[in-house]
Amino acid sequence: MAITVQGGAAAPAVAAQPPASSPATAARGRPPIPNSTKPQDILYQLTEPSRTVASFEPLYTRRGFWAAQSLPIAALLVFAGWKIRRARLDDREARRIGALQHEAAELMHNLRRDDASPREYYAEASRVVRLKAALASRNRAVDPNAVDAETAAETFKLDTDSRKRLRRLFEQNDEWQYSGTHNGPGRISPENRRDVLELIENLK
Repeated sequence: MAITVQGGAAAPAVAAQPPASSPATAARGRPPIPNSTKPQDILYQLTEPSRTVASFEPLYTRRGFWAAQSLPIAALLVFAGWKIRRARLDDREARRIGALQHEAAELMHNLRRDDASPREYYAEASRVVRLKAALASRNRAVDPNAVDAETAAETFKLDTDSRKRLRRLFEQNDEWQYSGTHNGPGRISPENRRDVLELIENLK
């Protein structure tokens, strides 16, 4: 028995297309990127000596360490020498002041006695004035032997009356020391002693 096929015409055959390539396949298809580093360059870097040489020696054994420390050390030595010299000068000045004060105290003790001759009394009185003027002066180089009546009066800023009394004291000492004579009695009156002591004690 014959078979009859019904329906439309058969669909035309579609040409088969190749499947799309995957990313991995595309990546494999790209040419490799050439390496810019040549083998010779790598060999040079491996064989080139290092420019930075590590040193494990102590810091104080290096020459640059002591060169850097020389200036502070020199400054420290100069300062130490100045301090030592200053201390010696201060000590010497302290001893000088102590000696002057001790001598002045002894002479003031002698002036309060009444058995001294006029020559001794005026010599010791004028010496006390010189010592006190040297101690009151701010100049360390003042020699008590170089102090006269005017220098002492300027040092203590005396008024006119005190200047006259001080000048008279030095004149009487010169008369007794250089001429050996004095116009007046051979002994000092209590009033003159009190006047001299009052003048000297007020020299401040």
